[in-house]
Amino acid sequence: MNAMPVLYRIRFCSILTVLSMLCGVGFSNDTVKHKRPTVGLVLSGGGAKGMAHVGVLKVLEEIGMPIDYIGGTSMGSIVGGLYSIGYTAKQLENYMLTTDWNTLLTDKVLRKNIVIYEKNDSKKYWLQFPLSERKLKLPKGILTGQNVTNLFTELASPAYREQDFSRFRIPFLCIATDLKTGTEELLEHGELPKAMRASMAIPSVFMPEEINGKILFDGGLVNNFPADKIFNKQIDILIGVDVTAQHPAGVELNNIYQIAEQVVFMSSIPFKEAGKSLCKIVIVPNIPEYKAASFNAADSLIVRGERAARKRYSELKALADSLNQLDDLPATHPDCAQPLHQFHVKEIKLSELTNTTPQYVLTKLGIEEDTDLTFAELNKAVERLKGTLNFASITYHLLPSDDENSVILQFDLIEQSTNSFSVGLHYDKEYQAALLLNLSFRNVLLNNSKTQLNLAVGRNPALSMTYLHSPNFHPFGKAAPKEYRYPEWLFKFDACRRSYDQYIDEQKTGQFDSWEMAGGVQIQFTPTINSLLGLGVMGDYSVRKSKYVNTGSVANSNFAFLTYQLFYERDNYNEDYFPTTGSYLRFEANYHNGISNGIRSKHFFNGILRTNFVASPTSRWTIHSGVDVATTFGGGVSAPFLVYAGGLPEKLYRNEFRFTGIHFMQKSGNNLVAVHLNQQIRMWSNIYATFRINLGKMEDEILQLIKPVDFMLGYGLSAEYNSIVGPLGVTFSSSNVTRSLLVALHVGFWF
Repeated sequence: MNAMPVLYRIRFCSILTVLSMLCGVGFSNDTVKHKRPTVGLVLSGGGAKGMAHVGVLKVLEEIGMPIDYIGGTSMGSIVGGLYSIGYTAKQLENYMLTTDWNTLLTDKVLRKNIVIYEKNDSKKYWLQFPLSERKLKLPKGILTGQNVTNLFTELASPAYREQDFSRFRIPFLCIATDLKTGTEELLEHGELPKAMRASMAIPSVFMPEEINGKILFDGGLVNNFPADKIFNKQIDILIGVDVTAQHPAGVELNNIYQIAEQVVFMSSIPFKEAGKSLCKIVIVPNIPEYKAASFNAADSLIVRGERAARKRYSELKALADSLNQLDDLPATHPDCAQPLHQFHVKEIKLSELTNTTPQYVLTKLGIEEDTDLTFAELNKAVERLKGTLNFASITYHLLPSDDENSVILQFDLIEQSTNSFSVGLHYDKEYQAALLLNLSFRNVLLNNSKTQLNLAVGRNPALSMTYLHSPNFHPFGKAAPKEYRYPEWLFKFDACRRSYDQYIDEQKTGQFDSWEMAGGVQIQFTPTINSLLGLGVMGDYSVRKSKYVNTGSVANSNFAFLTYQLFYERDNYNEDYFPTTGSYLRFEANYHNGISNGIRSKHFFNGILRTNFVASPTSRWTIHSGVDVATTFGGGVSAPFLVYAGGLPEKLYRNEFRFTGIHFMQKSGNNLVAVHLNQQIRMWSNIYATFRINLGKMEDEILQLIKPVDFMLGYGLSAEYNSIVGPLGVTFSSSNVTRSLLVALHVGFWF
C-alpha cells in the first residue's frame, strides 16, 4: 500500500476536524439540526360557517404551530388575510362577536344618517326598478357590499402600503372567479381589502369586484379549497380546514339552503377532494345545522371550530413540537396588528362621476386634503354622503403616497340610477285602497336635483310632485363648509280627493267630497342632518261639495288662499314606522291671505305644534308620548283651514290631527290641545301590539282650552305586522265622543 495517500487522508480528516471544531459543528446525530419543513394553512369558503376557522386558529396558536403560508377562499380569505397581516385569533374572535352583521351585510343606510327631507321616502315602496334609457335595468347584485369593503379597508390599514401579499408577516393568497372566463383568479398582489371582497362576492347576492379590468366573483365557484396553490409555493406540510357542507352518499338534501349551497360549490367539489389529498391534516368542524348565512351564530361556530381542532390535538401538538425543535425558520405567528388610529390625508381622489359633481360630493363629505383623519371621522363623513341617497355604493381605500407619513384617500362611488320606477300598496279606512306609483328623476334641468312624481290610484286618488335642488359648492383649499350654510329650494305640488262625514256627537249630519290642491316654493336649511328650517309661499285651492243628511240639500263652494309659511322640523327616529328611540317635532306658523270670493275672512293666522317622543324601557316595550297644539285666530276661518281631529290617517293635510276612538275629521274648531300616550309591545320578531290613549280638547275660543270640562278621551288597541310591503294592522278603538266600537284596517305606507 502506498503510504502517501494514507498520509493525505489523515491530514484531510485532521483539517476537517479542526474546521468543524472552529465552527462549533459536531458530527454526532444528536447535535445535527436541519432546516425545518414549511407549513401552509388552507381555509375553505362557506359563508358564515367560515367563522369556525377562528376557533381552529386559537388552537394552532396555543400549541405554537408555525405557519409559513396561508391560502383561503371566500370567508377563508377574510380570516386568512387578516391573520396574515398580524391579527391574532383572539382579535378575530372579538371582531366576529361584536360586529353588527345585519348592518354590515346589507346596504341599509341607518335612518339617523338620512338627510331629513329624504327620510320619509326611503321605505315607502316595496318594489323599485332603476330606469336606463327608458327601460327597466336590473342590478348586478342585490347588495353592493359597501359596508363590508369599508370595514375591510379599516382592518387592513396596517398593511395598506404593501401591495405584495407574499411580503405580509405570513405570506398570503386567495381565490376569486373570473366572470367572463369562468376560471379561477389567483390574487396575491394589489389591495388586500379588494382581494378579500372579490373572493367573497357571492353571485347575484353581492355585486362583483373589478380588479385589473377583470370582473371577479366568489372563488368558491371554482376552487373553494386552494390547497394546490399553497402546495405550488414549495410548502412541505399542509393543514386544511374545511367548513363546507358534508353530504355523504345516501344523505338527502332536504331544504333550500342545503340545495343552494350544493349548487354554488358543486363545480369546486372535485378540486376540494384533490386538495384534501395534499394535506397532512384536514380539520372538519361539525356544523351541519348551520347555514352560510348564520352570521348571528358566531360564538357557536367559533366553539365548533375549536372543538374540531382539539379532536386532533395530540396529532397537531406532536407536529408542532417536532417542527419547533428545528431551527432556521422560527414560528411566524401574528403580533397583534391594530387598525390605524389616525392617518394624514395628502390627497383625495374620486372615481369618475356622471350625474353628480365632485364639489357636491366634497361638500357633503366635509373632509379636506392635508389633514389628519380617524376612521370614525371618515365613516361619519361617508354616512353623511350616503344619507343623500344619491349613491348606490360608497367605498374608500387607503393608497400609499410618495410621503410615507401620508395616504391617498380614494373614494369609489357608484351613483344611484338617475331614474327609477317604484310600486307600493296602501289601504286605510280614511283613503281606501290605492296602488302607489313613483317616478324619480335626478339632474333634470339642474345638477344635484331630484324630481319625484307620486300617484295613488284608487277611490280617493292623490298626486304629489316635488323638485328639490341641493347646494353645489366646495371652496378648494379652504375649510369644508357646513352644508346647512347653503340652502336647498323645493317646488312642490299636491292634489287629492277626500271623502269624510260630518257629525254632531255620534249623529252623522252630512257628507263632504273635496278636492284639495296646493303648490308653491320653499327655501330650506338643514342645521343638522335630522332637522330642517324653512320658509315658503304656497297657493291653496279647495273645491268642496257638501251633502246634508236631514235636508238632502247639496252645496258647492271653493276657496283660494295664498299661504306664507315659516316652519321647523326635527326627526331622529331610528325607524320609520316602529321606532324604538328618537323624537319628532314640527312647528308651523302660517299667514293665510284669501284671494277668492265668498271667503269669511281674508286674513288669518294659525300655529301648529306636533310632537312625539319615543323611549324603550326594555327591548320589547316602547313608549310613545307627545303633545299636539293648534290655534287659529284672526276672524272667521274658512272650512278648509279649521282644525280637525279624528281617526288614524297615514296622511295629514293642513291642520289635521290623529285622535284614537273618533271618526276621521269628526271634531273641528279653531283650537286644539291633545296629549297621546301609546304603549307598544313587540310580541314577536315583527309583530306588535299597541295600547293607545288620547286626551284632548277642541274649542273655538282659545281661553276655553284651560277650562277642565268637555275633554275628549279616546282609547284603542292595535295589532300590527311589519311586513315586506309595509306595516299591516288593525285597530279597535272607542271614545267618550263616539261611545261605540270603531274598527280600522291599514296596509302599507302612504306617500
